[in-house]
Formats: sequence, C-alpha cells, structure tokens
Amino acid sequence: MWTILLVEDEVFVREAIRDMVDWARHGFSVVGEAGNGKEALAAIHKLKPDVVIADIAMPGMDGIELLKATRKAGIRSRFIMLTALSQFDYARDALQYGAFNYLLKLSLNDDVLLENLARIKGELLEEFTIAGEALYPYYHRIWSGICGTAASDDNDQVGAIAAAEKFRSLSLDIVTVLSGAAPANEDLASIQMEQYLLVQTFYEGGQTTFFCWRSPKKTEHVSREEQNCSIGMVTGSSLTGLSQDWRSALNQLNADWYGRQANTVKERHELPAIAELEAELIRCFEERDEHKCAEMIALIWGSMEISAFSHIEVKMLASQLLHMLAMLAGRKSEDRGEINLAISHESLLDYVQQTIHKQIRQMKEENISYTDHPEVNRVIQYMLEHFRENIKVADLARLVSINVDYLSTVFGKKTGLTPIAYLQNIRIEQAKRLLLHSKLNVEEIAYQTGFSDNAYFIKVFKRVVGQTPSSFRRENNI
Repeated sequence: MWTILLVEDEVFVREAIRDMVDWARHGFSVVGEAGNGKEALAAIHKLKPDVVIADIAMPGMDGIELLKATRKAGIRSRFIMLTALSQFDYARDALQYGAFNYLLKLSLNDDVLLENLARIKGELLEEFTIAGEALYPYYHRIWSGICGTAASDDNDQVGAIAAAEKFRSLSLDIVTVLSGAAPANEDLASIQMEQYLLVQTFYEGGQTTFFCWRSPKKTEHVSREEQNCSIGMVTGSSLTGLSQDWRSALNQLNADWYGRQANTVKERHELPAIAELEAELIRCFEERDEHKCAEMIALIWGSMEISAFSHIEVKMLASQLLHMLAMLAGRKSEDRGEINLAISHESLLDYVQQTIHKQIRQMKEENISYTDHPEVNRVIQYMLEHFRENIKVADLARLVSINVDYLSTVFGKKTGLTPIAYLQNIRIEQAKRLLLHSKLNVEEIAYQTGFSDNAYFIKVFKRVVGQTPSSFRRENNI
C-alpha cells in the first residue's frame, strides 16, 4: 500500500481531502498529516511517504520550500501541490522543482485526485519493478548458499545492490511451493496481489518462491487455511533476514515432501550412517546387483527421513549419488532437471531406483564380450557381477558344469584370454574408474576391486595399464 502525507494549514481543507477518497480501496494509506511546512518536513524525514499532497501557500515554510528541502535530503516523494487561482506562478515553480502536478483547490474532487494518484501509482510500480530486477542476482546467491554450492553473506550482498535501497523500508512475505516441472502461479499459492506493492517469482530446483513486498504498515497476509496447495510461508521478513527466513519457509515444505502432517513424528529406528550405506551401494553397483542396489537406496532414503533431511538436501544427495554412479559406469551424468521434477520423497526414490536399474542393465549389455558359446558368456557375466570375490577357475567350471581344462581351452579360443586374465582386466577397468571418480586411496581400491594384496594389485595394474595406480590418477588430474 502506497503512503500519503497530507500537508495543509487549514484544518477543514485537510479533513475534506482526507475524507474525499476511500484510500485503502485504491491502494493508498494516509500515514500522517501536518499543518505547516516545518512539521511536514520532519514527518517526511521520519515517514518517507510515497506521495505528499501539500498546499503551496503556508505560513513559515511554504510548499515550494518544503519541496526543495525534501529533494535536498534525497527523498523522492511525489508532490501534488494544491493552489488557489492566484498562485499559478508558484505552481509553475513547483513543477520546475519536480512536483508531479498542481491541482486547483476550488475544483478539487475525488475523480481529479484519483486520476493523479493512479498515474503516480503507475510510475511507482514501474520503478519498483525495475529496481526489483536487480534483486534477482541476490536471490540466486542466497539460493546457492541454501543449496550448499556457494557461501552468502547477507550484509555484503545487500550493500552491493544500490537498487535494494527501495526495499529496505518494506516488509517481505516469503511464500514457497513445491511446484515440480514448472513454476507455480500466484493463484496456486492463493496470493492476493492487491495486498502487495510487488510480487516476484523465483523458480529453481523444482520449487517456486514468491517474494511479496508490502508496506510495513500493512499486516494482512496469506492464511495457510486458504491455500489450494501446501506452502511454506514467513511473513514480515526483510532483505537482511532473507537467507534465514527463506530457509525457514522452504523447511516448512518438508512435511509435504515426506507425505505426512507437520506434527507427525515418524517412528525412529537405528540405521547405518548414510556414508556407510553409500559405500555399500557403490559395492553393489560395481557388482551389478540390482536387487541389493534397490535395498541400499531404500535404506538411504529411510535414513534421510529419519535424520530429517530437508527436501533440498535430499535432491542434492540424489544428484551426487547419480553423478558418482554414472562416472563409475563410464557414462555422462543424468540431467538434474529430472531430479527437480520430484515433489515427494517417494517419487524421487522411484526415479533414482529406475535410473540405477537402467545403468546396471546398460553396463551388463555393454561389458559382455558376446561370443557364440553360451557357457563362456555365462562365465563372463558371472565375473562382471562377482569380480570382488575370490573367484577360481574351478568355481567357474562348476558354474557351467564343465571340466576345468575344457573351460580354459574354449574360453581362450573365444576371448583370446585365460579366465584369470579376463577377470583381472575386469578388475583393472573397475580400478581405473575408482581412481578417476572416487577419493579412495590405492589400498582401498585394491580391496574394492577384488585384490587381496595391495602390492600384487599395483604390479598387475602397471602391467596392464603401463603405469602405477598413483601415476594414472595423477596424470588424469584427480
């Protein structure tokens, strides 16, 4: 709501103007009155009204001097000057010093006044919209801080945005919605646009945030009971408190993300640490064990819910997991856009499980060196799924129910390698991926890829690759 200061030395004229218009209906509020220029200047310094309706001829400091003093103080209030028929020279001076318009007292009525106020409102809205565009880089920096991709300092950020000065005296309502694939609109969040000077929409990560700017005098806000959808909301915020309050509004969406009422506490039970579950997931993924991977992902999702992860943290972890597994599979990471489409914990779990299932199937298809011998193909498949285990040729022979010597002979004819050499190549390929895309040390990688002896792993790796594991990692800038 835009603010107005009435300045008129004649009380009955001031009262007539005050009662002439239903100010609130037209988006204005009379925040103060003054009977002379000196009182008015003090009120302008204190209230910084959007509009000053002032008589030109007043004792002491007249309207022209008041306008000059206001501009000298750097205050950009719009002035509508009231004049009598004999004061046109003063009126022209007022326009010269930046008054918006002058109106004749004798012909003043609500239509004339509202027409001028509507034009002023249009100018003010345009200024706010332009100034508001400069806030979006700030919103993005705060969002990066919330998502853990960059640090943000509220004081430094706000101080760097000159346009933010327009918003320092305003009150901010923050409304957040889990909107999925597309931004939500104001109607979905039941935002009453007429209550606000400016409503800005920010869409990132599958959620929409509305920054609703209003006069600090206006206390109305959106009621949660009136919503068409579940929202998070903080009222009465400001630029300096934006980071903390935005986090608070986003966290209010967590109950909806997990599919329960905000006051419902899920029964807790002991689960391994998420880091341990991630390590086990990697092991199962390397072994192409779809069933075990699905179990590990379900446990990770349950652990995040028990640990009260926010929906933003869940999406971040999902993105990190899929990126890591894609690297292990030698593939390009999935587009994060699909992750952001999720509007619930369960739907994101389904997406992650489906993605892992697809990756494992593709890995199985790509890594099998198909031959025309079904038993050899079955042995290769078994090696790909169990390379971490202590596999012997006799175990492979029993798997396909043929003689050890015959298996070695036919395997060599079909692949050009002995079963053990083929198994070592699988292990070395897995070791190369871990060296490139994990922070495990060489000894840990040796264990992860089925080598029980670190020195033997280094020897085999150097023979196959032509350099030590450490050199291979170093030369690839990892």
